[in-house]
Amino acid sequence: MSEFTEPIFERKLIDLRDSQKEIQSLSQYCVHHRLHCKAVVKVWYKNIKTTAVTRKLTAMYLANDVVQNSKKRGPEYAKEFGMVMRKVFEHLAVMDFDDKTIMSLVRLIGIWQERQIFEKKILHEISKIWDQKHKNSGAAKLTGQDSESPKKRRESSGSGTERRKSREIAEIEDLLDAPMLTSDSNELNDETLTLSPRQGGSPGSGDPPEPEELIQALQDLENSASSDAIVREKIAKLPPEVSEVARIETLQSVPEAKVLHGQVEEASTLLDDYNLRLQEELKDRKKVGSMISEFLSAQRDLLAQAEERLELYLDKLDKIHGVKDELKSHIAALPDIPVVSRNF
Repeated sequence: MSEFTEPIFERKLIDLRDSQKEIQSLSQYCVHHRLHCKAVVKVWYKNIKTTAVTRKLTAMYLANDVVQNSKKRGPEYAKEFGMVMRKVFEHLAVMDFDDKTIMSLVRLIGIWQERQIFEKKILHEISKIWDQKHKNSGAAKLTGQDSESPKKRRESSGSGTERRKSREIAEIEDLLDAPMLTSDSNELNDETLTLSPRQGGSPGSGDPPEPEELIQALQDLENSASSDAIVREKIAKLPPEVSEVARIETLQSVPEAKVLHGQVEEASTLLDDYNLRLQEELKDRKKVGSMISEFLSAQRDLLAQAEERLELYLDKLDKIHGVKDELKSHIAALPDIPVVSRNF
């Protein structure tokens, strides 16, 4: 998977074609780089505002695929996309779409409502914008949307030429149903199964951190309070009288008392700030400890799965060798077939 930068992602959006394969590929790229979800949504929002009218539906399908396929890893994308969806639909509402595109967006909103992809408030706002814009257009309202699947529409379409023309568009529309349908089927497909930590296999949240996320957390600890040599040196150099109660009895004048009071206040402020930083560091270290535990648990789970897969394929290989040896033995036991001479 290539690295993420805003210019790279912007170029990928510009080059994105209206095909199911390319939408899914770019969606996987976004999910992989979910730590950059804010930048992803920012660039996507800029793109959908400036791209051609004919390409806006493709951008919406991409957003849908990213949000639904990232739900298992966390709510980051749903949250970030949800923050801009109202503005997106306000922008889409002024576009001059054909009826087919309007119906596709109606169906998209309907699926979001059914699966509660975004918060109810956001879903209510975008459905209200879209329904109000097109209530007099010929397109069905959200409450009475066309629930017919793209596959059925392909089967019921007219001539073979029309079916060929609409096949690519219908395949893209299948992406709306894909996240729900493929979640179970992928587990059953032994050839395309990708190892992943089992749900609930790690302590805490059960959602192990990404390696780069764990590395970043460990690097942040290097700049923690306990590693701040400058502050520690200041504390070590504090005058002893700021912590000695007996010093008060030796004061002989008001100016001396004011000087001591100022020193005590300065030392108190320094120590209070440092103690707060130490408390935050303690929380961070506990969090990183949990992240390490979850990460190690996930890796052990992945190792166990890999060993299970290896054992399975070794058993299959032994069976293949057994069949091969049996076949060789059978061939060797066949009687010799005499060669009939052609010379009479």
